[in-house]
Amino acid sequence: MKATKTDLSLMALLCSDREGRPCDTGEVLAQVGKMNFLAVCGGKWAKVYDSGMETVGVLMLCGESRAVEVVLDPWDTYTVRRVRLVTRGELKGSIVVESQVSDVYCDNLSEVVYSASCWK
Repeated sequence: MKATKTDLSLMALLCSDREGRPCDTGEVLAQVGKMNFLAVCGGKWAKVYDSGMETVGVLMLCGESRAVEVVLDPWDTYTVRRVRLVTRGELKGSIVVESQVSDVYCDNLSEVVYSASCWK
């Protein structure tokens, strides 16, 4: 199933209300790296918000109703999750966390994000 902009909007909405520290999305994407960013999502991304509607991270759509979510933690490290939007069954419309890596330093962020985008 091909992911669409609607999937991205829905996933961004469902991934809101995350706990994290306000951040600059441009800085997060720069730490991921331009080539890794394009390899992971091809340019399709959205902001992740906390309960106060502050930007705490980014959500990069990587196909097949999956995305990689990067959230800045209060301790200046990142949490990287691969999330999947369930499209069938009784859980349809919910988000499932398929993998998660916590305490990722900015030096390792690009490697962890790329690894999270590879699920097959």
